[in-house]
Amino acid sequence: MIQVCVMGGHEGRLRPEKKVYFTLMGGLELTKPTIAKQILSKRSQQKSGPGGNVQSEFHLFITIMGATEIRVPTMTEEFLDLRELVRGGVLSLEECERYLSEMHRADLAVSAFTLMGGFEESVLPSEESEIESLALQRHLGSISERAQQILQTGIGRRDAERWVAVRQAVQASAGARPNDGLANVT
Repeated sequence: MIQVCVMGGHEGRLRPEKKVYFTLMGGLELTKPTIAKQILSKRSQQKSGPGGNVQSEFHLFITIMGATEIRVPTMTEEFLDLRELVRGGVLSLEECERYLSEMHRADLAVSAFTLMGGFEESVLPSEESEIESLALQRHLGSISERAQQILQTGIGRRDAERWVAVRQAVQASAGARPNDGLANVT
């Protein structure tokens, strides 16, 4: 599949299918899927792939006189996706740990060609957007105060440190009061 952006901008999610992104005098901002969604995607590829082989996701970015930025999801997005999948029994924290320990064999292949422009990969969300996201979900009652405090410790951190905060927040949510909207978390 091909996505073209000429003298304009596009903001969206990086999808698992193979894709070519062409940006000419414009901007492209994509957010990687959360760890929980990456695990589900990997599972479905293993089930549908011949002999259980997982095909890598390939993305080609061609940027001319423009900019491309690939962001990681906010701590809030990571937490909400993981909590809901754990709560629903779709996956376990142990499965997430196994996936993260194997991440050095990255399932996402990114190639880029940039001419008179910029390309950035795995950009952390700004501290402001992280805090706003947490505050909004706390206000809506989607995140308990304890989970919010734990998630705040992961802001500005990378990889394993972010994951530790998300995992601890999900574990803390398991012991939350029923009015926090977290009853029956496994």
